[in-house]
Amino acid sequence: MVGAVGKHVWAFSSGLRPQPLVELEHWGGKELVRGKRVLDVGCGDGRFANGIAPYPASVDGVDPDPGAIAAARKNARSLGLDNARFKAGAAQRLPYQDSTFDVVLLTWAL
Repeated sequence: MVGAVGKHVWAFSSGLRPQPLVELEHWGGKELVRGKRVLDVGCGDGRFANGIAPYPASVDGVDPDPGAIAAARKNARSLGLDNARFKAGAAQRLPYQDSTFDVVLLTWAL
């Protein structure tokens, strides 16, 4: 856990979430992220970031739970993704420089 914020909670409801590209359609579809630098805040195990990774130039995920970040990295490797990166950090103190990303998304995070 990063500081005193956040913990990834594995939940049955994860299986009830829509597929990443279905979610992305609600925000403008693939064109929203195509060729851009994308940040997924509260990425958990990387479900969304890894699901949209074929479209942006790069997709980074940040989550305060190191266990979730380890799972996200493992999932990205198993999918053969080379443009998905994950880092432990909190939304309140993002571990990135200003203007690093073109699009920032937050989905299914509290």
